[in-house]
Amino acid sequence: MNQDNDLATGTSPPPASPPPPRGPSLRLIFVIVLAFIVTLALGAGLSGRLSMAWHKLRHGTHSGNESADSHQYYTCGMHPWVVLPQPGDCPICGMKLVPLDPAKFTGEVSINPVIAQNIGIRLSPVTTGPVVRTIRTVGTVTSDETRLRDVNIKVGGWIEKLHVDYLGAAVKKDDPLFELYSPELFAAQEEYLLALKNQPKGSPTGASGGATSLLASARTKLEYFDITPQQIEDLEKRGEPAKTMTIRSPQNGVVIAKLATEGMKVDPGMQMYRIADLSKVWVMMTLYEYQLPYVLVGQSATMSLSYLPGQKFDGKVIYIYPYLDDKTRQVNVRLEFDNPAGLLKPGMYATVDLHSTLAKDRTLAPRSSIIDTGERKVAFVSLGEGRFEPRKVQTGAQAQDGMVEVLDGLKPGEKVVTSGQFLIDSEANVRESLARMIRGNLSVDQKPSVASAGASQVDTLPPPAAEFLQNILRNYLAIQAKLSADATKGMADPANAIAADVDALLKVNLPDDAHFWHKHDEVATVRGKALELAQAGSLETSRLAFADLSIALDKLLKATGVPKDFGQEVQELHCPMYRHGQGGTIWLQTAGPVANPYFGASMPGCFDQRKALPIAGMASETGARP
Repeated sequence: MNQDNDLATGTSPPPASPPPPRGPSLRLIFVIVLAFIVTLALGAGLSGRLSMAWHKLRHGTHSGNESADSHQYYTCGMHPWVVLPQPGDCPICGMKLVPLDPAKFTGEVSINPVIAQNIGIRLSPVTTGPVVRTIRTVGTVTSDETRLRDVNIKVGGWIEKLHVDYLGAAVKKDDPLFELYSPELFAAQEEYLLALKNQPKGSPTGASGGATSLLASARTKLEYFDITPQQIEDLEKRGEPAKTMTIRSPQNGVVIAKLATEGMKVDPGMQMYRIADLSKVWVMMTLYEYQLPYVLVGQSATMSLSYLPGQKFDGKVIYIYPYLDDKTRQVNVRLEFDNPAGLLKPGMYATVDLHSTLAKDRTLAPRSSIIDTGERKVAFVSLGEGRFEPRKVQTGAQAQDGMVEVLDGLKPGEKVVTSGQFLIDSEANVRESLARMIRGNLSVDQKPSVASAGASQVDTLPPPAAEFLQNILRNYLAIQAKLSADATKGMADPANAIAADVDALLKVNLPDDAHFWHKHDEVATVRGKALELAQAGSLETSRLAFADLSIALDKLLKATGVPKDFGQEVQELHCPMYRHGQGGTIWLQTAGPVANPYFGASMPGCFDQRKALPIAGMASETGARP
């Protein structure tokens, strides 16, 4: 009451104590409203000013009154996304705009040397050298299969004594293995001695020639029983058969299998020993199929073993198996290594390195200097004095010692960042985005590219059918405009007109296909949904009916094509949010700004796909048929 009197008399009331705080709700609402107004203002004015500035930079149209710093831009310290071509106040907070560093228009980054030291930036030079591809894998040492010999018995008998009585024994060629008593072998000795006694002295006659042949036959029999020439010579000197004969080793090696025991009865064909010559060994390893181009027969290899640290063995690839394991997608490869000291033992695991020289002289950079995002590869080149420049590079094969071949983007002698480059990359991305905004095409200047939805199914569209289709399209677009404006008033008239035009359209026969309308039942759906839309009462009910109408009309126009005389491109747009659980839905509109009829003013630009509907008769012009 007193306040009203004070206002009436024009006097100000005495100062009173401030009211208790009511919370930040009013201030928050004020800030939100202000931000919304500023956003609208920026959308209306900022893009135009940036477009004008870009036009000046692009075409170089400077008037005589322009200042020398016409390329200078200004930004706000609190809102760095605000970039204007002239000084003034920030449209958001009102702060004074400050000049923007022109260096930020490029991706170049400047860092204080002290800061670069603190964040751990390290440099390495780009060099030249051979591109050597190294494949490292694990192999298993095995015996050389071509150096295995079995000692088998060719006559029956009994083993009287063993000279080699344990596995792993090292033997040399002609070393005694065991003493064998065999009645058949004893008889062969007697037969040889008898033939030797009957050998006449002097010149052979017809009878003596037969004796000589008999002697040769007896000697051959002994040799076939694995009796050595030295043993036969000893038999001749002795003049009488021995009870046992010594079976000797056929080669140098190691006994890797033993079945013989003293007193054992043996039969022809039984294996007594297996002897492996380990002066050379095989190493078996597996490679994936993508590694096969880098492996060739005769290629050198280096092997190391964990129990012999620091020692390397040199070998080579001797065989690549001609088949692939269909489960592991791997191929077996065989290598050969010399083993004169016997250090390589079958069953050992070894680490094998295969080296292949792909090129002799190429540009090489440290692999750690390349940032690979999947879509691009970037390296940061040091320009000196704390300045770094991002370079897009193209890489080739991986080389040894952590190097990679560089096909384009770097030159020998340049220094690249090998540590801390991700921190530099984040700053460079910010500057690159700013450079694209200043120098690139602004969104207001860009024209969207729209994919084609295919070709129409008819070659010719009669003029009456084209006229009815144009009427249906115009009325449909009128409904779409109302729904995008969140309005339903006056929607019944264009909806009823669509139904009437569909009835007239069905009476027109298409010359290409007399049964065209019978095959396309979506025509009936267009008519039914149009009548349903005319009776819809609420905005939500109208949008549901409009969605079904859009699907049916889209299918119809893809079959008939948009009439050529319509004069505008009709596009199919997909909204992923409306009917989200059903995969979204579509609507039709002409080319231009997006006007979503399902969300209206709340989300007018909601869409994720855009296709142009075919023009009627496109099939006859392009020769394409769906």
